[in-house]
Amino acid sequence: MYSPFHKFPTKKSPTRKKESGKSSNNKHTTQNQHSSQKHTNERRPIQSLASTYSQSPNPSHKQSNKRRKGATKAKPTQKTASMKAYRRKRLRLGRATVVLIIAVLLGVGVKWMTVSGFSQLYDHIRADVMQITAKSQPLPYTTGAYLALTRQIELYLQKQPGTFGVSGVDLVTGAQFGWQAHNSFNTAQTLALPVVIDLYSQIANRQLSPQTIVHVQNTDKQAGSGFIGGLPQGTALTVTQLAHAAIVNGDVVAINMLIRKLGPAEIDSFMSSVGSHETLSDPKLLTPYDLTLYLSYLYSMNQAHPHSLAPLMMDLTQVQQNNRIAAGLSTHSKILQVTGDWPNEFHNAAIFQVHHHPIALAICSNGVTETQANLIEAHISHLVEQFVSQPPN
Repeated sequence: MYSPFHKFPTKKSPTRKKESGKSSNNKHTTQNQHSSQKHTNERRPIQSLASTYSQSPNPSHKQSNKRRKGATKAKPTQKTASMKAYRRKRLRLGRATVVLIIAVLLGVGVKWMTVSGFSQLYDHIRADVMQITAKSQPLPYTTGAYLALTRQIELYLQKQPGTFGVSGVDLVTGAQFGWQAHNSFNTAQTLALPVVIDLYSQIANRQLSPQTIVHVQNTDKQAGSGFIGGLPQGTALTVTQLAHAAIVNGDVVAINMLIRKLGPAEIDSFMSSVGSHETLSDPKLLTPYDLTLYLSYLYSMNQAHPHSLAPLMMDLTQVQQNNRIAAGLSTHSKILQVTGDWPNEFHNAAIFQVHHHPIALAICSNGVTETQANLIEAHISHLVEQFVSQPPN
């Protein structure tokens, strides 16, 4: 009979049931527990298809797995090879592009140099290269080696009449030789050498135009060699025409006109900068050493500015004096020279090549006849050429 005060048993968890199953209070609960345990022991775990497939002892499954793994490994190798081929193709294309650009630039550069005065650029580069190679060449001739030549010249001149001064410079090594090189002599027409070199120095530096006009004045006229003194006053001549007359003809009026144009102070400053101690003040004097200083400066300036100095170098080759220094040299030697004559004084200064070896030589004499001066100067130049032709041991 239902009673509101009836107390129903509380439900217990399965674990509680297991623990309470050991007691003997409720038989029904115990039987149910035993039956549930029996059913639980009879159950088997459900195996998935994947686990069954993986545990299958069939060897064909293993081989298929290996093939699949090999296929997966082969795919990255093929991709890498295609990437390498693409990179190589791109590298070859880049190289071809660079070569094409360089070729186009070279073609444009050559065309530009052809149009814009390539010859002048070539002259400047050639002069620079010649200067560098000349300085980098071995020094076959030193000042010590030239002492033997100096001794030969001294022994020879001691037996000759008159007074002589000899100065020489090896334009490659800078070695000097000579005898009584600092003896003073009258300048005569050799005064044209420092004046004209100063003129062309200003032309090379674009301080003066080669077409500058100078008019003849009566104050310029002086007795001496040359033809400009016979021209009427006011005759217009360019500075290069005056330089040609001063060097080739020894025209004293042309020398005076150039001195007036350039200014005595300017010429004195130039001579001092080169290393000379002489000036244009009377009496006008020079030494053989001064002449070689001017020739050395001229040689260096021509290496740097061959185009600007070409007219002057041509004038020096046209000097007609074959009886002095030129007479002692071989017939094939090219000589650039300047001469000067004064009563009983005969001077000659020249640059010549001995087996492509440039030498500057200046010889001044006093107290001798022109015939004697010619023979003595020719013999000295022969000694120099013979010495340079046979390098010292």
